Amino acid sequence: MRLTATGAIKVLKERRTYPLNQSPLYKLSNHKRLASLLKLELSTLRRLARSDGSAYRVWTEVNEKGKARLIENPYPRLKRAQARVAALLRLITPPDFLTCPVKGRSYVSNARYHRGAREIVTLDVSAYFPSTTWNRVFWFFNKQLLMSSDAAWTLASLATLNGHLPTGSPLSPLLAYYAHQDMWLRIQMLARDAGCKLTVYMDDITVSGDVVPGALVWAIKQEVRRVGLKLSDHKERRFSGGVGVVTGVVVTDSGTRLTKGAHLKLKRLREAIAAESDQAVRKQLERRRRGLEAQFRQVLRA
Repeated sequence: MRLTATGAIKVLKERRTYPLNQSPLYKLSNHKRLASLLKLELSTLRRLARSDGSAYRVWTEVNEKGKARLIENPYPRLKRAQARVAALLRLITPPDFLTCPVKGRSYVSNARYHRGAREIVTLDVSAYFPSTTWNRVFWFFNKQLLMSSDAAWTLASLATLNGHLPTGSPLSPLLAYYAHQDMWLRIQMLARDAGCKLTVYMDDITVSGDVVPGALVWAIKQEVRRVGLKLSDHKERRFSGGVGVVTGVVVTDSGTRLTKGAHLKLKRLREAIAAESDQAVRKQLERRRRGLEAQFRQVLRA
């Protein structure tokens, strides 16, 4: 039995989840009901589904390492609609191996899951959102949620920009998983059959066990390529001896800790704050310091 819109709101408030076939979106074919679920007028829903690049603010950000990243940020009305779709997808019970974006799970719990493993292999999907296509998003709504073709077309179009998931949408993180759900479930089975553990933290794949066979890593790469995604070869890592780095956290037999690089970053940040005379710049540095110290506390608590 599918949830009604009222039932969906209740589930969200109670932080419960249900199987995919109980989703309010499951087998949905009526656009009026879809608009109601998203708290939109039908005409507004249709207009948003036909949005082009003018519905987004696009710019390039450069991180501390000098790497440029294109940000595609939807304007408020479209962003709210995307957030409502994301809220409905969060009603679906996530698999145990998916640690982001799942409420109550974090990069720390992702790393902690692999504690005690003798070998750890980490892989990274390259350009995850830009490589997740409209066709893949449509496939999920139409073939997995069994929505009618026109309703699936509407949601796939609402969720994408120029044929791919936009980097600034609140819907993209969760939909990137569901758009490749078949791939992730096949990878889970491969890891399980090899006696290994798997976690997926957004575009970071971690496999661990007493031994992580090379044949398993090769098979995972084949599955990723099969759906049109690519892995970053230079980010592949293999750790042995019971110590590894997973999503920025050092994993050992006894627990987790942050890397030496993180400690050095905090030390330099504190030195920069002490030497900075410009109050505006100092406030920015203080915010970064507090954020990094919060990460330290989170890892220590784990």
